[in-house]
Amino acid sequence: MPGLDDLLSLVLRAVEVTPAYAQARCLVVRSGAEACRACLDVCPHEAVRIDEQVELDVVNCTGCGLCVRACPSEALTASPKVEPGSALRCSRVAGDGASVRCLAQLSAADLVRLVGDGERVTLARGECVGCKVGGAAVPEVVAATAARATELLALHGRRLTVNVSLQARLDAPAPTRRLSRRDLFRGGAHEVARGAAEALAPLEALLPGQEGGAGGHEPPPEASRRLSLIATARPAPGALVPWRLPRVADGCIMCPACTRACPTAALERDFSGPQAVLRLQPDACIGCDACVAACPVRVINMDDEITWGELSGGPSEAFRSGPERLGTGAVPR
Repeated sequence: MPGLDDLLSLVLRAVEVTPAYAQARCLVVRSGAEACRACLDVCPHEAVRIDEQVELDVVNCTGCGLCVRACPSEALTASPKVEPGSALRCSRVAGDGASVRCLAQLSAADLVRLVGDGERVTLARGECVGCKVGGAAVPEVVAATAARATELLALHGRRLTVNVSLQARLDAPAPTRRLSRRDLFRGGAHEVARGAAEALAPLEALLPGQEGGAGGHEPPPEASRRLSLIATARPAPGALVPWRLPRVADGCIMCPACTRACPTAALERDFSGPQAVLRLQPDACIGCDACVAACPVRVINMDDEITWGELSGGPSEAFRSGPERLGTGAVPR
């Protein structure tokens, strides 16, 4: 029979590692149990159950983050503590270097914060196959996350190289040289301050108080961080940005299927004018494909060639019914 210490450890573990669940954004809740199985399919520890909502088993959940990365609507979220540095290890790698429970916990914005003003970062992992925390899918998930982080930093004119390697140990790097008095007199302090300000500019968007889209629509936290990182790069209106938006073709019957399925209220029907209009709030859309799956006439597709002008331009018409509708029913560029 477990003792008091065992029960306390179990409670603390559950509070610490289990992802937060935003039921209102869950596609299962919005569209039914068959609408999404992403978290269930990716979990290597049988910690996910789907009924009328997603249920996480606090005993089996290891907090690896695989379900968080797989969730298309960001209904599952986790916030690993990541500070700027050149290397990070998973909990299965020995050493005194900075660590997270599993590298799959990391989002693209987390990698941007981690790399700081550098260009390279090492992610040390243990053997993922059979791991009691993560699973065999971790390296592929981390590679996809690194690719998204690379896209975000490219908007800032920066390069990112992420080295994910199998290592037995990772120790903290030796302290760097401190600024000397001679450096100060030579203007070194000014240069260091200027360089730090430039390096931290894209990270300011990750601080509290920067979340939320325009017009009262608020995307999930991670989507909001990505949006802020794009915005701080100040891309030209015609520049392509890493985002996805729905395109609605002719044949739309203006039914409520897509608006009901959308987890962020990015789509809205408007019947106030002579023609019915399907409106899109671009910066609230997280590209989850819920509208694509829900559309009964299959006229919605996702487009990943999105310009900053589209994303930041505020509400637009995705479709207008009647003879005066847009030629393709697509969001105008």
